[in-house]
Amino acid sequence: MQLLFKELQPVDSFIIQMPYPLADTDRQLVTMLYKPIIGSDAMSLYCTLWAESESHITEQLSHYYLMDVLNMSLKKIFDARVALEAIGLMKTWKKDDHDKRLFIYEVIAPLDAASFFSEPILATSLYSVIHEKAYLRVRERFVKKQAQQSGYDNVSRDLQDVFKSNHDYTKLGHIFSPEQMEQPSRPKKLPFYSMDFDFDLLKSGLSEVMIPSNILTLPVKELIAKVAFLYSLNALDMQKVLMMAIDDQNRITEDRLKKTAADYYKLSISSKPPRLTQKLPQQNKVETQDMVLSKDQSLIKYLEDTPPLEVLRDLSNGKEPMPVEVDLANELIFKYSFPPAVVNVLLQFVLIRAKMKLNKNYVHKIAAHWQRENIQTAEQAIEISRKEHDQYLDWQNSAKTATPYKRKNVRDEKVPEWFYKAKETRSTKQSVVENEVTEDWETKKQQLLEKLGVTEGQAKTSGTNK
Repeated sequence: MQLLFKELQPVDSFIIQMPYPLADTDRQLVTMLYKPIIGSDAMSLYCTLWAESESHITEQLSHYYLMDVLNMSLKKIFDARVALEAIGLMKTWKKDDHDKRLFIYEVIAPLDAASFFSEPILATSLYSVIHEKAYLRVRERFVKKQAQQSGYDNVSRDLQDVFKSNHDYTKLGHIFSPEQMEQPSRPKKLPFYSMDFDFDLLKSGLSEVMIPSNILTLPVKELIAKVAFLYSLNALDMQKVLMMAIDDQNRITEDRLKKTAADYYKLSISSKPPRLTQKLPQQNKVETQDMVLSKDQSLIKYLEDTPPLEVLRDLSNGKEPMPVEVDLANELIFKYSFPPAVVNVLLQFVLIRAKMKLNKNYVHKIAAHWQRENIQTAEQAIEISRKEHDQYLDWQNSAKTATPYKRKNVRDEKVPEWFYKAKETRSTKQSVVENEVTEDWETKKQQLLEKLGVTEGQAKTSGTNK
């Protein structure tokens, strides 16, 4: 709680401000579009601040009040506040006064529906949370199609066509003071700062002939940074995206860039849409580091959190994977609908066993087997790799064009570290089975001798005489 104590205390006071009134449409927008992304705690805080700001009396309140009204801990209130700040629904101003702190919480209106769905980060995050059917229904509710106006003439009258004035407005200038006319405007886009993106590295790998520098205008740069943040793409990845996004007239449109980045993400990283997740507070990170994960837990976490391209790089000691390897990984995701974690296990198993060589037929044979077995997690993939090891060896041997595989060399080949865990268990099970077979054979043998009327001693004697 030490870091939270530095950020916020229950005794700290706050004042709520709302620069412009919010309407019922804004409530619908926040509820239907923002809530799935930010969560119920942030939504509760936003609605509470909204309701309090509509009071005609501006007063200082302590955070004890919010804790009582929301029935939430101070930590949850703080996490909800930063989520609202990040999504653009709130601004916070802080003033330190000796041993006291005073905050101003400014309630910001949500983006209108058209602006929301044009923001790649917001639209994709909503899609990943509520899925396709609900997403399309919500979008159709807010973004209504305009009636076709082609073939119609605009016959609307202008102001001067209908009204006239007998007053000289130049003599009434004192009633239109600038202070009264200035009003804060509603937000038009998601607040986002692109300072973390390496545009120098991006430009260094682009040819001036292919991508002229004048194309990279400020709006295009902002969109590049947003797309890179959403899909976790670096500058080298965005070079490839830009090369695919530019059209025949050397233009990069917003829709084309967003679609190209989405396609690149599906091909190279994951078939599932990305979603925003709130960063862990610093104190939680320390607690997580203190927890010692077992070897198997660390392996599973690596396989689940790492995209297939990164796994291929790790297996190649940091070198970029070959195009054929990338294409094969893409086939495993799209053709067999495997999650990235399952693809990682399959790539790791085959590459390490085959001395960093991928036999396409061999990989597809295992993939088809896993698809029939409905393998959907890294744990299931590891387990079936151990269980069907001997069968996969036969498939590997049949896929080779060289001399037949010698059985005595089987145990000398490299296998992933996780494979050895089942070796001892498999040997134990085999010995148990052998003992069961031996005992069963002795029982059947004794029953047969009894039917023949021969004792075991007589059987042995007759065998000796022969």
